[in-house]
Amino acid sequence: MRNINDRLQEMTEKINSENIIESSGLGNEINFRVFDYDPEDEYIVRDYLYNYLKVRNKNIIIFDIYDIIIEILKDKGFLEKTFEYEKKKGTKYVNSVIQKTLAISSNSDLIVKYIREHLEENKIVIITGMGKCYGIVRGHTILNNLQSVITNNPVIMLYPGIYDGQSFKLFKILDNDNYYRAFQLVSRK
Repeated sequence: MRNINDRLQEMTEKINSENIIESSGLGNEINFRVFDYDPEDEYIVRDYLYNYLKVRNKNIIIFDIYDIIIEILKDKGFLEKTFEYEKKKGTKYVNSVIQKTLAISSNSDLIVKYIREHLEENKIVIITGMGKCYGIVRGHTILNNLQSVITNNPVIMLYPGIYDGQSFKLFKILDNDNYYRAFQLVSRK
């Protein structure tokens, strides 16, 4: 298995190539890719993304799903209430309330709306923060919901776990639903 630094370097090379914008080799499929990594490498990936890639490549736009959720809850004046709900009724309950508030997987999905409103043409979209919002929204749900919104931009989801081209496994232990429309960006081998 290749180390994370070699894989991040290959990701950078692919992001910097014209092929990613042109969606070459995907046979007219949507231009969605997943960069999966071991959860213990989260801080290496995060540091690389924000302190190297974002600084050196102005052709990317980063959407941290967890940060988007927090911003939406703050804007709705609901963030502090979620803390109270969690103390009184537990995490599972508060996650359910947040899902309903965000209207996840509906036509009014607020995460999708946020991304649509902040999307910039000709930018590579990087989705991150999936591990931080575990229990609220899943990787396959985000990608499914974005298929109708992001049609021209390449999308790369950074995923702390395993994506085998068919399904996700968050943190390498939690099975997730199948998703087969994205391609693995960089091989682990």
